[in-house]
Amino acid sequence: MTNYVKIFDKPNHDLIIPEGFKAVTADQRQRNHERVMVVRYQRPGKFEPNNAHVTVIYGSDQRLISYNNFAIETHADLPGQRVAIDKANQVFERLDSAYASGLTFMRVDRLSRTFRNDQRQVINIPILWVKFAHQNGSYNWVSIGADNQVVEVERESNWDYFRSRRATEEWNYDHWVLARMGRGPQLEAPEALA
Repeated sequence: MTNYVKIFDKPNHDLIIPEGFKAVTADQRQRNHERVMVVRYQRPGKFEPNNAHVTVIYGSDQRLISYNNFAIETHADLPGQRVAIDKANQVFERLDSAYASGLTFMRVDRLSRTFRNDQRQVINIPILWVKFAHQNGSYNWVSIGADNQVVEVERESNWDYFRSRRATEEWNYDHWVLARMGRGPQLEAPEALA
């Protein structure tokens, strides 16, 4: 049975929680001077950084701020750019149509994300990173993977122009969290300072 992220107690069918995954942590953190809830889903068992997991961040008003599904293993093809842009627009429209009305499409980049599977192999997830600017000055994106799956959603990400790096905390990326905890190196720009 497929599980989905719930937003305001309603399942969002764009945002999948893989079968067998359970919420293993739910921590309050600061993001852009807002108290947010960071929830990590994975298979039950020992926590290991960068393992197969899903991270969801909710704002203080329960809106979805970010979603990252680092558990996708497939050899299917990426969709075309037009399909990815359409999907990204649909995702934002379904999440928050009022917020989506303030978005302006910027570009599509071909990138990849990684995680370690249960056999400790590094798995690459190719994505089309569909980026938008918002009238509030933030950057926002939806990353689309193989079979038109949503890999990432992020809204309200601010940029530090002086340092040429992200200003918003990155609680949804394990390397950044490790750096923040003093258990890993400071990440290079454009990542946020930990």
